[in-house]
Amino acid sequence: MAPSAPIQVLNVLSKDGTNNATQTFLTTLEGIQISAEACSQEETLQLLSEKTIDVVLLNLPSPNIDGIDLTREIREAHPTVRVLISTSNNRPEDIFAAMDAGADGYILEGNETGLELAIRSVRLGTVWFDPGIAAQVLDTIVAATSNSSTRILQTGLLVLPLMPDDKNLLSTVAGSTCADGVCMVDPAFVKKLRRYAPSEWSH
Repeated sequence: MAPSAPIQVLNVLSKDGTNNATQTFLTTLEGIQISAEACSQEETLQLLSEKTIDVVLLNLPSPNIDGIDLTREIREAHPTVRVLISTSNNRPEDIFAAMDAGADGYILEGNETGLELAIRSVRLGTVWFDPGIAAQVLDTIVAATSNSSTRILQTGLLVLPLMPDDKNLLSTVAGSTCADGVCMVDPAFVKKLRRYAPSEWSH
């Protein structure tokens, strides 16, 4: 059987060089290839129109790139390309903004083992949740829904608090080492979580 084609990654670099270590790590991985590098939104979109890219690895936040806006643009113009957010912080407002923009994976910067698994996982169509990020999402949702049994969204829909099965899944991911694929979640689950973002975080 012929070997599978390498996963083609577009690595979006910060101009300050903060993710050079990530770039170096990616070059050591079998079956994952850095197809191109970009340092701006314009360059990223141009490369996506010129090359066959499977996964865009994007830092959030970046001093020179609006990661949320870029994620939306990629999702609209290149719907088959997967977007993996590598973030240096786990602020819940950034996480929910990335969810709303349609990112396919969320990983904390410096988690090299998780990064490799995340790239391979999002390429298969699942969503990857870093345990640290899952913990922040869980804490935020619990805090947002603990004062009442229901919430009214801007759409006017009545929404119940996070269901026990969903809460248990988030708790499992938050406390895991991502062994046995526990950090791979269904995209429908993320869509459900997006309903619980505080209204002031809407983008």
